[in-house]
Amino acid sequence: MAWLERRGERFRVVFRFHGSKYHVNLKATDPKDADCCLARLEENLRLVERGRLTVPAGADIGLFLLTDGILEQPVKLLRPVRLAEMFETYRTQFTAGAKEPITREMENIHLNHLTRLIGGETPVAAVTAGLIQQFVDARSLELHQGHPIKAKTVKKAIATLRFVWNWAYRRGQVLTKFPDTELVFTKEKQPEPFRTYDQIRAILARGEVDSRRERELWDGLFLDPGQVAEVLEYIRRKPNTKYLHPFIVTAAYTGARRSELFRALVEDFDFGAKLVLLREKKRSRDKETFRTVDMTPRVEAVMRAYFADGHPGGAFAFCSTAGRMLTDGQTWKAFRSGVKGSKWHVLRGYHAFRHSFASNLAAAGIDQRVIDELMGHTTVEMQKRYRHLFPDQRRAALLNVFGG
Repeated sequence: MAWLERRGERFRVVFRFHGSKYHVNLKATDPKDADCCLARLEENLRLVERGRLTVPAGADIGLFLLTDGILEQPVKLLRPVRLAEMFETYRTQFTAGAKEPITREMENIHLNHLTRLIGGETPVAAVTAGLIQQFVDARSLELHQGHPIKAKTVKKAIATLRFVWNWAYRRGQVLTKFPDTELVFTKEKQPEPFRTYDQIRAILARGEVDSRRERELWDGLFLDPGQVAEVLEYIRRKPNTKYLHPFIVTAAYTGARRSELFRALVEDFDFGAKLVLLREKKRSRDKETFRTVDMTPRVEAVMRAYFADGHPGGAFAFCSTAGRMLTDGQTWKAFRSGVKGSKWHVLRGYHAFRHSFASNLAAAGIDQRVIDELMGHTTVEMQKRYRHLFPDQRRAALLNVFGG
């Protein structure tokens, strides 16, 4: 037994089956369409009663009868995942500790720019290779401190998008992988080669150097051993935070990255073996790796004194509060304060000590393989940036082979 009932402008079919009352809401507003649906349901209901059609356990009986036994449950349409939604899921659900905090901070900046220029409400399925290229073009035209955004910065944003998208795909949040395609970026200028303090001053004295070029020049400042010692002595004499001088000394004489210094533990300074253990993240994505660097007498003396008087306690080798890891912003501000008032205020950061470490080893004729081992790795591009500092070595090698 079945009949129609009107609910507003639409109809529903009501029927009884095995002593119970059921109903199916119809989209039909036309009485003729509603009558057709009623007739179909009644016919299938008779087939069930005669045993010629079986209702599966757990099926929506009204929908089953209305669709000739094709559908057992309502079709669930997948809601399109929006770009902002995918990004937020990554921010909140990506495995904690799998990436460095500073890496997550940079990713967040990239995701904000992607959201702003592509649109957070844009369905991920609608983000085509063409739309990604539009982002590349638009971002490349934007300015930072009066200068266009560099291609390498835009490439990092695309790398973040690719990683987050494929992560969401592996989780089943989106249906397709990142649309890998050949994107076109603005032509990139080769980084400035490393130069000495006097060389950079000479370039600036000639004039016609804009603020961006000046920053790039100082980014490539090379410090010889005497200058490294001069900077360290200036920092030591200033009333800085207690961790800053030992922090920079370790950076200068081990070639450690800033993140490796942040992770360093008290136990990593083995005064008996004269070794410093550095905890890496760059060499492997899925596990923490280590390398050791020989401890110089200067590092040993400074760190022994720091641990004996000045260290706040806790596991971390460098900290201002016991048990709390330093942050990039915290150490950068401390370093800027440490060199303020000296000619070394031009140092853009303490990363200069890492490439000066490699450069001075190269100047001493140390085998490149040894330098690579101490540094964790160096790229060919980085080697080219500091090798030109020592033309006498290259000239001597040529003369040794080809004569004078």
